[in-house]
Amino acid sequence: MKPINERCGSVRRVDTCLSAPVRASVPCKSCDLQACRLRDFGLLKRAYSLRGLERGDTLETHSRNCLRFWIVKQGTGATCRMFSDGRRQIVSLETTGDVVCASMADNDNEHWFEALSECKICEVNLTPWSGELRQNADFLHAIFEVMHKRLERSVNHVSTLGRLDSHERVIYFLAELALRLGARDDGKIVALPMSREDIADYLGLNSDSISRILTRLRRSGLVRFLSRTEYVVLDWSAIAQRLPISLPETFPNAMCFPSQDEEISR
Repeated sequence: MKPINERCGSVRRVDTCLSAPVRASVPCKSCDLQACRLRDFGLLKRAYSLRGLERGDTLETHSRNCLRFWIVKQGTGATCRMFSDGRRQIVSLETTGDVVCASMADNDNEHWFEALSECKICEVNLTPWSGELRQNADFLHAIFEVMHKRLERSVNHVSTLGRLDSHERVIYFLAELALRLGARDDGKIVALPMSREDIADYLGLNSDSISRILTRLRRSGLVRFLSRTEYVVLDWSAIAQRLPISLPETFPNAMCFPSQDEEISR
C-alpha cells in the first residue's frame, strides 16, 4: 500500500462545521424512504444538509463529543484509516443507504470518509442536541440498530481477511459489491468505482496481486470485465461453490434519504 499522498496526489477536503446546526432545505417528511429511525424525534428537519462529493473528495471525522452521521444517498465511498507510516487502509465500503458515524477521530490515527465515485451525502448533525438525545432511550435504540449493522459488516469483513485466501477474497469482494449495488441477477452490469490499489487497500493485498487475480478471473467464466470499471457476474452458483462462506442475502438500509429534487450543497 502506497502512502495516500503518493497514490492519489492532492485530494479536496470538504469542510464540516462542528458548532452550528445544519439547516435543511425541506422538512423531514419529504424523505423518499419512510424507514428513518430519526424522523420521529422532530430534529432531523433542522439537522441535515446535502453534500455533493466528487471522486477523491474527503470528509474528515471529528472527536467523540460530536454526534454527526453521513448517509450515502448516491454513489460509493469508503471509510479509511491512515497509519503512522502513511499507508491507508480502507476499513469499510459505503454504498447507497449506508450510515457512517463521523465521530471516529482518535489521537493516534487519521480517519476519514472518501468518495470513490461521485457521491451525494446526507449529513445529519445532532451535536447541538447531544445532551438531550443521550438521555433518550428511543434515540439510543435507533442508533444501536445502525451501529449493530455496521458491526456485523465489520465482523464479516475481518472474517474474510482472516480466513479466505487472496483469490477467494477478490471473488467475494466482486460478488458482494454486485449484491450491494443491486446486481443480483446474472448478466447485470456492475460499476467498479475502485482502482486496483483501492481494492488492495480494502482486501489487505497489494495491487500487483489484485491485477494477477483479476486476470485469472477473466479466464474462469465466473465474471466478465467489460472495462476496468465495469464487470458482469456470469455464474452466481459457481461463485457460491468456490467460496467457503456464504454471501449476505440482503443489505438493509438503516436510514432514509431526502427527496431527489432537493438541491445538493457543495
